[in-house]
Order: sequence, then C-alpha cells, then structure tokens
Amino acid sequence: MVLLNSENLELGTPLINFDLKNIDENNFSSNSLSKDIVVIAFICNHCPYVIEIIEDFSKLALKLKDRVEFVTISANDPDYRNEDSFENMKLFHEKYNFSFPYLFDESQEVAKKYQAVCTPDIYTYKKIDGVYKLAYHGAFEYLEENILKLEAGETQLKEEKPSIGCSIKWK
Repeated sequence: MVLLNSENLELGTPLINFDLKNIDENNFSSNSLSKDIVVIAFICNHCPYVIEIIEDFSKLALKLKDRVEFVTISANDPDYRNEDSFENMKLFHEKYNFSFPYLFDESQEVAKKYQAVCTPDIYTYKKIDGVYKLAYHGAFEYLEENILKLEAGETQLKEEKPSIGCSIKWK
C-alpha cells in the first residue's frame, strides 16, 4: 500500500467524457448524466481508504440521489490484485448497496485523463451554462458540505483537503 495525495485538475475544467462498462454489463456514458451536480469517484475494492469511507459514501449517494448523480470508477489493474477484478466489482457493489453505477476503466485511459492517482479520488462537477465544470476535487469528509455550497449557488470551491489513499495499480 502506498499513501498518495491526489493531483489536481484546474477548477473549472470541463467534465472529461467517458463511456465505460458498468457492473450490469452495459456501458454507461457521461452523456447520460442528467443532474446539475455530479460526483465521480475513482475507487477500488481492496483499498483500506476506500473501505473506510464506502458505507458513508453509499449512504450519502442514496440520501442525495434526487439531487446529485454519483458515479464510481475502478481503474485498477486486476492482474495486479484479483480483488479488483470485474467480477469482484459486482460483489463489492452488492455488498455496499450502491445506488449508482460502478464502472470499469479497463484501459485506464479515463483515470489518466482525470489525473487520478489514488483511491478514493473524488471529483465534483456543477453544470454551468449547460457544461459540467469541476467545482471541487478533494477528500470525502468535505464532500457533503461542498455539495450543499454548490446547491446554494457557489460554482467553485477550494480544495480543503486532498484525497488521500492507495495508488492506482497501473498496468
């Protein structure tokens, strides 16, 4: 396990498009996002930092599901750690009662475009003039507070504390 701080895309950066396989075997695309606020979190099944927050993350997503869209993505190389395989993603999704997609970035290209480096790595976007723009990138413990600020009209929030976690397992 390696402890890393996430790197930063510049606030205001437009959402990076993706089209990835969901655990239901169907693809899920960024084009299908519909809510004004979207949370995209890079996670994996084995990381102790993810395991520490995942129940609360899942509860928050359920609590806010009518107002905020949550999407999780695993980019870990399953050859490095079988716990992160697509089949195990399905079990993880079920175990933690996800009410949101859990996507597999098998090529790792989406994670690279987002400059994701650790799990969890959380990005929050707000739709402004029809375009999703990065409004917050940081630690889970500030996520709900910052979503409330975005709902109250703010458009960009400074990173209060970076995401910290295990390194993404690159191919």
